[in-house]
Amino acid sequence: MSSNILCGPCSHVNTQKIAQKWCTNCEEGFCADCEQVHRLMKVTRDHTLISTDDYRKIENVPVNLKCDAHGKKFDLYCKNHDVAICVVCVPSLHKHCSDVISLDEAAENAKRSTALDDLEDSIKVVLENLKDFINNRNNAMKNLKIEEQSVRKSISEMRTNVNKHLDELENKMLDDLSQRYENCKSKYGEVQKYLNNTEKEVKLLQEQTSQLKRVGSDLQVFLGTRQMNKLIHNEVQSVKSMTSTLQDYKIGFEIHQEITSLLENVDNFGKVKVEENIIKLPFKDAKVDQAQIVHKPTGQSFDRTMLQLRKKFQIKDKKNNTKVRGCGILPNSHLLIADCSGDKVIMEYSDDGRHIRDIPVSDKPYDLAIIDSDRIAVSYGENHNMEILNINNKMVLAKVNFECSCRGISYQNEIIYILVVIEGIVVMDMSGKRLRKIGGKYAGGGIFYITTTHDRIYCTNIAKKLVYCCSMMGEDIWTFSDQSLVRPMGISVDGDQNVFVVGSYSNNLMMIQHDGKVSKTLLTKSDGLNVPAPVQYNRDKKLLFVCNGNGDAFLYSVI
Repeated sequence: MSSNILCGPCSHVNTQKIAQKWCTNCEEGFCADCEQVHRLMKVTRDHTLISTDDYRKIENVPVNLKCDAHGKKFDLYCKNHDVAICVVCVPSLHKHCSDVISLDEAAENAKRSTALDDLEDSIKVVLENLKDFINNRNNAMKNLKIEEQSVRKSISEMRTNVNKHLDELENKMLDDLSQRYENCKSKYGEVQKYLNNTEKEVKLLQEQTSQLKRVGSDLQVFLGTRQMNKLIHNEVQSVKSMTSTLQDYKIGFEIHQEITSLLENVDNFGKVKVEENIIKLPFKDAKVDQAQIVHKPTGQSFDRTMLQLRKKFQIKDKKNNTKVRGCGILPNSHLLIADCSGDKVIMEYSDDGRHIRDIPVSDKPYDLAIIDSDRIAVSYGENHNMEILNINNKMVLAKVNFECSCRGISYQNEIIYILVVIEGIVVMDMSGKRLRKIGGKYAGGGIFYITTTHDRIYCTNIAKKLVYCCSMMGEDIWTFSDQSLVRPMGISVDGDQNVFVVGSYSNNLMMIQHDGKVSKTLLTKSDGLNVPAPVQYNRDKKLLFVCNGNGDAFLYSVI
């Protein structure tokens, strides 16, 4: 805690008294007695005195009351140069300036001046920019952690797959070894069996010869010797024939050259790559138009929102079997329609219901998201992928394949958000590179549609009859349910983050206030809704486009 402020005049006469007041003109403290004198003197009676406690609050505010060039107090203000000056500055620097007034006159009502308001606004906007920048870097740090964990998981999975593959190769080789060993062993066994049997036969002849010699007659010995000679000769010939072509087996092995190469030449598991991209965070200026100021939603737009029908028309595909699941509004007010049961096309209509063309796509489209006048993102449910394509030159700019079906898709600030069964919300950049994934309840089977704003994600759960609102990182903001909203499907958002959502089975269009607490019904079955599926709101044109699954299309002005 800093020391007490001493009275300036008292200190000048070597007396120490604690000051109760501070003169902002003289820049020194005054005790109660000196304060009275200061207020009575003609030259100082107009000075501004504040409490020392208040002075403590502005003590370190960098306000210079003296001229740096001459060391004199500022007494004058030059309007021409918009600068405070001292009396010495006038003849040297401002003698030709016509608008030099007293500083007191210039500072009159300064607390109510537009300059102070502008300063406060500038500081507020700078803080808002810094908050946005800090949030941006925090999100970048979170994304970096997610990517690091993803890479770590991929490395681990690759190691597991390599180990599994090597185990399979090892088992396959061991099985082959066992089979070949048993084959060689069997052949050795056959030879051994023959030699053992021959040995028994020869031993029997040996015993018979010995018995014949010992007890046989000369005639028997004579005839037996010749007969047994033939037998032993046959055995000898058979053994010679057998042993002249015997096979010896040696078991060895040869490692596949790619595995040898792996051990000898591969000195790392892979390479960790860090992609550096220079980005420019937009600095919102305090003086620019109101659109750049942070907009806080109010209830007014929700309360006054009404719909006025502009056009109703029937969508027809070549097969006359319409199943509309996605729609969008181009910047020129043309309407795009995705029919997942028809041909492999996106249909384009004018805002007066006239068919313009069919845009060919690679498969039956499920949903679409407008990027700009030339580009759209399309999800394909059955084909398990999504594409970014140019609708004018028909070029595919990016394509991403998934393991499971793709459903709703949304675009926001160079980022694609897509619902993938089992995975959840997959977030990608415009090249198709995965940035992160939001799983949990969003990976369930009942999530079909998604839309986004600059800081929020909205989804519908048809099975649980719920509408979800979460942050860009997946943190829950609110969840909405209402008994009059059955099987919620298509979803879109206005400029105040109020939500438009259709009830497919309740045949209605509801509007939910930005906080998720209040809702109202805008359209019902009496307005023509019959199992509606997609809905799309264009904030610039203030147009709302709703389609029934059977092909009835309704274009409204939002008023």
